[in-house]
Amino acid sequence: MKYAGIHWHEGQFLHPHHFQAADRYWTELSALQQHWDHPYGYGLQDVEINTEALANSHFEVNRIHARFQDGTVVSLGEGQVPNRIHLKPLESNSEEETGPLTVYLGVPRLKLGRQNVAGTEGGLHRFVESEIAVQDETQGGSDQDVRIKHLNVRMLLSTEDTAGFDLVPICQLATSASESSGLQIYKDYIPPVLNIDAWSELGRGIVRSCMDMVGRKCEILSSQLHARRVGFESRHPGDLDRLIMLSNLNAIYATLNGLSYMRGVHPQIAFLELYRAIGNLAIFAPSRRIPELPKYDHENLGPVFRILREELEKLLNSVQEYEFEQRPFLGMGLGMQATLEPKWFHSTWEWFIGVNKGELSGEECRDLLSPGHLDWKFGSARQVEALFQRRSEGLTLEPLDRAIRALPSDSDWLFYRIPRTASPAWQDVQATQTLAMRLRDSLILNQADLQGERRIIVSYRGKNIPLEFSLFAVPQQT
Repeated sequence: MKYAGIHWHEGQFLHPHHFQAADRYWTELSALQQHWDHPYGYGLQDVEINTEALANSHFEVNRIHARFQDGTVVSLGEGQVPNRIHLKPLESNSEEETGPLTVYLGVPRLKLGRQNVAGTEGGLHRFVESEIAVQDETQGGSDQDVRIKHLNVRMLLSTEDTAGFDLVPICQLATSASESSGLQIYKDYIPPVLNIDAWSELGRGIVRSCMDMVGRKCEILSSQLHARRVGFESRHPGDLDRLIMLSNLNAIYATLNGLSYMRGVHPQIAFLELYRAIGNLAIFAPSRRIPELPKYDHENLGPVFRILREELEKLLNSVQEYEFEQRPFLGMGLGMQATLEPKWFHSTWEWFIGVNKGELSGEECRDLLSPGHLDWKFGSARQVEALFQRRSEGLTLEPLDRAIRALPSDSDWLFYRIPRTASPAWQDVQATQTLAMRLRDSLILNQADLQGERRIIVSYRGKNIPLEFSLFAVPQQT
């Protein structure tokens, strides 16, 4: 340590030097312990930059709270803020020549052998003295004039001589695209902060946006898997990837959601959680490994966190959307009905009816669905009952004679194409934007419990056969 503790002993004469030396010792010891426990325990705790002053070519803060690397704390509220910087003379210098300007909060360093306390601001003295009236807090009243000292805080630019100052960066200024706008806050730079909410671009702009990206992906995947009733036993390509990703994303989202709305989260904690999130999702990268990631840089947080957000977004997009959209037929009235999306009626979409036949062979399933057995009939919700009762022509169904790459390859599914024709049945489906199915109810064993259910149980050759029906809409590749 630079300073030693005072040897207090009986009979010594006390001088200001004793107390000053004791203050220096305890200040250094406290700062050293803090640094050992928290190496990145310095930066801005809270700052509000006066944007109106900046538009008028002046830099000013309305409030600022910060901690320096040596442990010095500056807490300035309304009416206590330091000097205002005039920027107009600097706006004539191009950014190409000078680069972004850094604005610092500065405090002169304590240096023994020179004057460190003065009655005026400015200069290299660390403290400014003043006199205030102090009351006796025990009895009240009895005002006494007491000399106090406060830090000689000022704001400095990187173009100034900063030798002899302890500094904390506040922001960087750069020329905007509009020549008439002058210097503006450089958005790519994020100064060292003590919590992510001290700089909105870090807290809301990056960490919370990562949470939102993960949350959206969770919603998409959960909706897809729920709609398709996908479990870990699924053999369809891509289902297992989606299940594992959703499992990881749920854990990541819970952590990021907690961080985003918690006060006092240090950027190092947020950095580690984003690292963890990328590590958990790295298995979905083409290389199946963690990509090259930046190291933590407390002095320049912007590039680090933006790269992490970009890498996280890449991994989230590594599991693409299904090549089809699926809607199950649910029991409704005497038949079953599927919910349709308006976009599916566009000519760029193909429709397929899928039958989850379970243990039946393809030939047995076709026989079960044929006239004389289930007699299935498709049409609009308002026409399907009449089509079934009158044995009129419904929608045309064409058995697939070849595999469609976009459809599930699971052997449990049997597919039929619905061609777009000029038949009255198809025209009414288009007009009502509804699709329903009617089956011979005498063969349905769970007719009483079918409302809202996907699965029907039919009697076929002395066996109870469970069946499920779905509409698959596939966008044509362009």
